[in-house]
Amino acid sequence: MSAVEAVALLGGRLLDGSLVVAWGLTGGLLLGWARQKAWTHRVARQGSGLLWVLITGALGLLLWGLVSGQFALRYVAAHTSLDLSPSYRVTALWSGQEGSLLFWLWILASYTALVARRTPWEARHLLVPAVFTLTFITGFFALLVSRVAPPFVVLEPAPANGLGLNPLLQNPWMALHPVFLYLGYVGLAVPFAFGIASLVTGDGGEVWVRTVRRWSLLGWLFLSVGILFGARWAYEELGWGGYWGWDPVENASFLPWLTATAFLHSIIMQEKRGLLKRWNQVLIQATFALTILGTFITRSGILTSVHAFVESDIGPYFLVFLAVTVALGLGLLLFRWEELKDERAILSYASKEASFLFNNLVFLAAAFAVFWGTLFPLISSLFGLQVTVGPPYFNRVTGPLFAAILLLMGLAPLLSWGRLTTTVVRRNLPIPVAVGVGAGALLVVLGVRELGVVVAWALALLVGAAVVVEVVRGVQVRLERGEPMGRALLRVLRANPRRYGGYLVHLAVVLMAVGVVSSQAYQTRHIFSLEVGQTAAVGPYHLQFRGLEEHWDGPVRRVTANLLVREGDRTLGLIRPEKRYFPGFAEREGPTTETAIYSRPGGDLYVVLSGWDDFGAAVGFIAYYTPLVSWIWAGGVLLVAGTLFALWPRRREAAREARILAELAEVEREYQAGRLPRREYLAWRARLVAQARAALGEEAQALARAEAELRSLDAS
Repeated sequence: MSAVEAVALLGGRLLDGSLVVAWGLTGGLLLGWARQKAWTHRVARQGSGLLWVLITGALGLLLWGLVSGQFALRYVAAHTSLDLSPSYRVTALWSGQEGSLLFWLWILASYTALVARRTPWEARHLLVPAVFTLTFITGFFALLVSRVAPPFVVLEPAPANGLGLNPLLQNPWMALHPVFLYLGYVGLAVPFAFGIASLVTGDGGEVWVRTVRRWSLLGWLFLSVGILFGARWAYEELGWGGYWGWDPVENASFLPWLTATAFLHSIIMQEKRGLLKRWNQVLIQATFALTILGTFITRSGILTSVHAFVESDIGPYFLVFLAVTVALGLGLLLFRWEELKDERAILSYASKEASFLFNNLVFLAAAFAVFWGTLFPLISSLFGLQVTVGPPYFNRVTGPLFAAILLLMGLAPLLSWGRLTTTVVRRNLPIPVAVGVGAGALLVVLGVRELGVVVAWALALLVGAAVVVEVVRGVQVRLERGEPMGRALLRVLRANPRRYGGYLVHLAVVLMAVGVVSSQAYQTRHIFSLEVGQTAAVGPYHLQFRGLEEHWDGPVRRVTANLLVREGDRTLGLIRPEKRYFPGFAEREGPTTETAIYSRPGGDLYVVLSGWDDFGAAVGFIAYYTPLVSWIWAGGVLLVAGTLFALWPRRREAAREARILAELAEVEREYQAGRLPRREYLAWRARLVAQARAALGEEAQALARAEAELRSLDAS
């Protein structure tokens, strides 16, 4: 037996072992929890750790094969080659069906092990059913990796070289895009597991949403970054001047992002007001179901996409798993439906509580619109019709919904709890509304006639003004206490990083919204042919063709055009669009396009080398000038910063008492800022004071019991 065969055998056995452990752990946890055995928590921790070790071992073996070029392994031969750089040999792990499923399985096992060890004490009663849910999911993916799509298949005879990695995937953004996407997809399984656990145990209160808050935000952050990296890859690599084409696979990642965003907002209401309990269960179950549906779309090849894996027979497994999880989740939800009633009613449709309900409705409507547009070609084909749904449908249907989301982002923080009072209206709304309306009117006066642009800018400035008003109100309260400006601002931000991190994310979203709308409304496309020395105008720039070059980068032939960029009398630099001819790939698919991008905050110059005549004297180009597209990427950076600020750990204190005191402080700030009516303020404050007294009483009783035990020990 050769070394590679031994590695393949060991890798296969490790995956078989993970399959046995996953399903054994699932059954053991179910049995132990049903019989209320004390050992279930220990088994959950140790079993999930063993599962992680087995899968990590298999992953390490496949990585070794990829990096060292063991072409006797079919997966290695299909996705690497001798001339592939070491970094892209690593990324080949998630470039194909089998390796990416193993990578997904490893992330899932890692999350499961962390949940088993890091679940807070107050949620200990949810731990076993949550880990059971995660190991059930792990068991499904272990079945796929060990039986349906095994990565350790040996080729005989072994080829001398592999086919190599698809050149379109040899891009830094695409190297990281699947990693963050999988971290987000799998990360959102954790709140789903705790949601199921809350239904199983009958504890539909605030404990489970507090437990999953950070998990949900982290999964959402990873998914957001993955989507942005994918958009940036499409912008740089595909050569069509855009970044989002409403492709089925793009939509498959966007759908769970929409419902997860709604969930992140909705759980605030359950945690603070005891509202939207049923909504939260529906949203997190929908989010998990959409991650599985997206995986099915990507891996089945049932819908045409430049992002999809090659067509395979793995799709039906995902459909069966999706049907089972949806049926079980909905069954539990219906069983507990009456127990999930809201603890209070929404008193007014012009209140903060109602704004969160509207937020859920709008996000769900957007998700349904994208879902319907994505699957309609498939549905129509069942009736013998060939229907294509393109960007015009998605832009037309989702545009008003996204505008409504921006409006809610601007107004919701300014509304009061309970009922909207005239005091709150006079104090909080005039400045942001005036800024938004004034900005829209000014744009119309200046001659802007594109409705989407006017609305986007008006709402963006409304949101920005609302954030400024919120921060200023908080700072004013501290200034009235005599604190210096700098210290007051710092303490306001530190007092509630979750809130102000959220505001940063809101600013990031409006920045991206303005970038998207402006880039689509004002992008110009230019097709031209140049000879050496000739010039073409693109937007504010002039491009002078300096010649065509041909050279070799190892086995890759590269044809490069040199273009000098000028703006007025200034020379800005040289840009070099390319065509690359990868051996094997070029014969099948043609050359790849390497765009040349000159980026500024005001807009991007984007040039594609489209072709040349037999002698290279006349060279064809496609060029775009896209205003404000860089705002999308800047918004992405701000989104990450805001989310990390919201996630930033605060000083660890006694959990229950600290939470009550923090909520009391927030109630005081809300009341002083005029966002909480006096009746609501007094009722909320009385409830929290009662909770604080109860917590202190329990602490005193526990201390008395401990002292009594110590005295008895001393006496003995």
